[in-house]
Amino acid sequence: MKAPSAAPAALSPRRLAEAIALGVILLLAAGLRFHRIDAQSLWYDEGNSARIAERSIQLILEGAAGDIHPPLYYLVLSLWRGVFGAGETALRGLSAVSGIGLVGLAWWLGRRLFGIRAGLAAAALLAVSPFAVYYSQEARMYALLAVWAALASAWIVTLALPGKQVRWPGAALYALATAAGLYTHYAYPFVMIAQAVALGLAWAAAVALRQAQGPSDALIRQPRALLAWALANAAAIALFAPWLPIAVRQIVGWSVAPQDYVLGSAVLDGLRWVVAGRTLSLPEAALPLFAFAALAALGLAAGPAEARRRALIPLALLSAPFVLLFIFKLYRESYLKFLLVCALPLAVLAGRSVAVLSTRIGIRADRLPWTRPAAFVGSLCLVSATLFGSLNNLYTNPAYARDDYRGIARHVLSDLRPGDRVWFSGPNQWEVYTYYDPDPARAFPVPYRPASDAAADAALTPAAAGASRIYALFYGEREADPESRYERWLAGHAFKAREEWVGNIRLATYTVNRSMALASSGAAWQTGISLASARADLSEVRRGDIIPLVLSWMASSAPASNLSVFAHLGPADGPPVAQNDGAPGAGFRPTSSWRPGEVIIDQRGVLITPATPPGRYSLFVGLYDPATGQRLKLISGADRLALGEILVRTP
Repeated sequence: MKAPSAAPAALSPRRLAEAIALGVILLLAAGLRFHRIDAQSLWYDEGNSARIAERSIQLILEGAAGDIHPPLYYLVLSLWRGVFGAGETALRGLSAVSGIGLVGLAWWLGRRLFGIRAGLAAAALLAVSPFAVYYSQEARMYALLAVWAALASAWIVTLALPGKQVRWPGAALYALATAAGLYTHYAYPFVMIAQAVALGLAWAAAVALRQAQGPSDALIRQPRALLAWALANAAAIALFAPWLPIAVRQIVGWSVAPQDYVLGSAVLDGLRWVVAGRTLSLPEAALPLFAFAALAALGLAAGPAEARRRALIPLALLSAPFVLLFIFKLYRESYLKFLLVCALPLAVLAGRSVAVLSTRIGIRADRLPWTRPAAFVGSLCLVSATLFGSLNNLYTNPAYARDDYRGIARHVLSDLRPGDRVWFSGPNQWEVYTYYDPDPARAFPVPYRPASDAAADAALTPAAAGASRIYALFYGEREADPESRYERWLAGHAFKAREEWVGNIRLATYTVNRSMALASSGAAWQTGISLASARADLSEVRRGDIIPLVLSWMASSAPASNLSVFAHLGPADGPPVAQNDGAPGAGFRPTSSWRPGEVIIDQRGVLITPATPPGRYSLFVGLYDPATGQRLKLISGADRLALGEILVRTP
């Protein structure tokens, strides 16, 4: 007769308390990562992710071969999209789940290195990390990259700990995680170098311990561990070998102008991102920077020699990628997200300090056992409180919101007319805009960095053909169009009516209507500036239309300062109902550049906004000093010139 199987052993109270605490921390991490995850638009890079994930596997591989990112994240996102859909929450959900998993790995690594309290503290600190939360809400590869780094680092920890056997399943996991990291981002070799440094420091410390205290298990295992580490890295590189030629070509051909910086300020800026995220200025981040610096220092210095030796592992994993960023001259704000792999080791170091502090703060643990848990939770709450402002900014402060392509598309679609066009000066904007606009035929991406004015003309002439209005999105102009060839073309072939900043995007609205008649000629100002001619469309308009205007300016002598031109539509005795103020020639011909006798063509448009009351109004033009707001006088003594009347009708 078969003996009944033994009942599973119940969790000890200590293990049960740890499981409950970890569950609460993971719920907190999930809440922070999914809170308002769809409140902001997908931005530039996320649109690229969304569009690439729509493709077949073959097309994803082909697209990644021409991109600066390898294909694994896009392949995983494509599978994720097939299960959960293509909405903003669904696309960002992969990063959110990766971020939650990273919190769990922080618990495991902290526990493995320093014990239960340290593991829970590391998980809690990473759960509330604004840096980790931000990139857990972005449909990009950085949260997934940090997961691969953490999985690989778990085996490095095993190699460095005394009394742990080198097991080949762990080596296989390391090889797979490392290969996955290489296939996720080309900066992953920084993580591999950091892991090698961590292992080397831990073994070097073991040598010192042997000399001071006698033989160390970690030192005895070094030859076999070193062989396992070398073979695991060789296996990872072999798995990456099919993509290696593409990676080398893309990295070598990656041309980005280095950014000038002061080393000390740049280091503080990088630390600010890792500790407090991107939504606090350096002065605002002073308190969390000080708190985490103190915790990291305590984590390195406190406790017995073996604990201090183990602390070298997260120190290397934290500092090596940071140092390599500067060695390879990659410091710039847009690359600080590469340092997300540093967030977990920082949390582990700080978590160890919280565990040490709570042990020392808790009094009479034999009689008052609640004091240590209370000190532990209180310490975590105090440290986490320094990050509240950053998290609040992340969720609610529009100054730190992602670029609002969703809002731009809604603006275009709210008053859509036949012939409207949307034009993009930078690559990949087409992908994110057409995520929100159902008709991609309206969208005209143009080539990156036009080589000549002729190339700009060839690119923009089709975009303007048959157009009624053009919405131009200028983004990353320093790299996308450093000579401003596209905007100069628009200044000479279209009429800019409005310009506004939407995050980092400069959105300009143009019309290409050329149905104009002579409205005035020969007007002169007392300063020696004259308006040789003014042509305008003075026919009736409706709200949403743009009145085109061509002003031909001349000066008898070079103006001493830069003046602004205004074009106002309004009643003779009241404020304007529509206007266009700005430097001549869309800003490319400031008055200080005028030569005596030269004719300056100044094309501009006046937008009739939806709030404009219907009625008959006059169109006025004039000049003023932007420093004082003082208008210049005409020879007649008036401060503006009337060009004619226009009737504004309701739609």
